[in-house]
Amino acid sequence: MPIEKQRRAHQFLTQETRYHIIQAVLGHPTHLATLDELEYLVPKNRSTIREHLDRLAEKQVMSKYTYRGDEAEHNDPREFWGVTSYGITLLDEYHYLRYVPVLRALQENLYLTAKIERHQDAPRPALPESVRGALEIPYIDSETADAIDDALAAREQGDRLFDAPPIEPPQDTETEAGADRPLDELF
Repeated sequence: MPIEKQRRAHQFLTQETRYHIIQAVLGHPTHLATLDELEYLVPKNRSTIREHLDRLAEKQVMSKYTYRGDEAEHNDPREFWGVTSYGITLLDEYHYLRYVPVLRALQENLYLTAKIERHQDAPRPALPESVRGALEIPYIDSETADAIDDALAAREQGDRLFDAPPIEPPQDTETEAGADRPLDELF
């Protein structure tokens, strides 16, 4: 893609409201959000969100998916917004997809109202395989999970960030003559 087109695409995606919408959809447990869920997650009013969803749909980054199954109850939503196959390609080019696990973890720990919980639990249509596969969070085996837990536990117990030096260096430490002096001696 030529540089000018890349700049315009990047500018389009990073416009504040669209950026929040994209993050909300990428972090959603099913990657399909209702307008009410987006209104809850994006700090803008409903009409502004709808306007930006329409702009994202015009550029084929997102699409409205409709649930046509019979499992939905009377008050359950039937229209959902999600990323398209082209949207996945574009978002991957600008490295948005690398943050899906973090966005997902954030949304899993949010306080949700009863209405938003009902919307999240509503049956949804299936995403295209290419979209679903790209947004799938890789499985972490138990050995890797244990290594992560051990590193985090060491950090919490030692008041240090992994291999960083202790927070409070000993006060009686002096630097050899001619050596670079550490910041704690300078200030």
